[in-house]
Amino acid sequence: MKAASFEHHEPTTVEEAVSLLESLDEPTILAGGQSLVPMLRFRLARPDTVIDINGIDSLEYLHEEDGYLRIGALARHADVEDTDVIADRYGSFADAAPLIADPQIRNQGTVVGSMAQADPKGDWGSVLIAHDGEVTARGPDGERTIPVDELFLLPYDTSLMDDELLTEARVPAPVEGEGSAYHKLKRKTGDYAMAGVAARLVLDDDGRIEDAGIGMTAVDITNARAADAEAHLEGERPSADLFEEAGELAAEASNPESDEHGDAGYKERMVDVLTQRALGDAAERAGAVKRRVPQ
Repeated sequence: MKAASFEHHEPTTVEEAVSLLESLDEPTILAGGQSLVPMLRFRLARPDTVIDINGIDSLEYLHEEDGYLRIGALARHADVEDTDVIADRYGSFADAAPLIADPQIRNQGTVVGSMAQADPKGDWGSVLIAHDGEVTARGPDGERTIPVDELFLLPYDTSLMDDELLTEARVPAPVEGEGSAYHKLKRKTGDYAMAGVAARLVLDDDGRIEDAGIGMTAVDITNARAADAEAHLEGERPSADLFEEAGELAAEASNPESDEHGDAGYKERMVDVLTQRALGDAAERAGAVKRRVPQ
């Protein structure tokens, strides 16, 4: 099946794209297109107008600047996978990137597009939650910053206005004593997560956990934060027992649904296990002594 006909626009600046969003009737944004194009092909989506932002060269970046890792709207999953600063400093990003779909999708799909898609099975939302990330949106009234916890409302629904364009995702650059990790369970290569957990820990000079972040994938109606587990970790020394307790709290905070891949109880158990594994890796990367975690 072929896509239904639509009007196609190719802006070359953010300002031009925002002007189109403001003036056109319910346009659809095309960046990586790895979700949109199959929907167009099978006519699950039939937009009258598509705004293709791939010609906006100013959105093609992935770098550290002003104390943040900044990810432009046209940075691809493969860019995250292949960038040295990611491998050196951002463990959760380095873990997540090669687990996304397959190489063809990673070469075209974008991190920010995934955030805009707001699929609760998407990996980047959980990673940004663990890192206290935020996104930047540009609209007719200017630019605004949205904390990632305020971005996701419902599956495939965000707090973006209809005339706003997501231009960037960013997380604070890691500090001394910080480590992060991402663990994901899926049936086979190319599948979305059955469950996933991103974890970030910051250790103080005494080896205690000064700050913690935990984001969960595919176990609620949106990517979700395990706030009680985070609070339980802070002020404590990393240990297998502590991480086991945090895993239990994360599982309690999850709200998975039973489906053909497993029942809700199984997925809750996987949240527990994945949380312990992610915390163990994050602690090791932060400089803590390696601890036993579930295998």
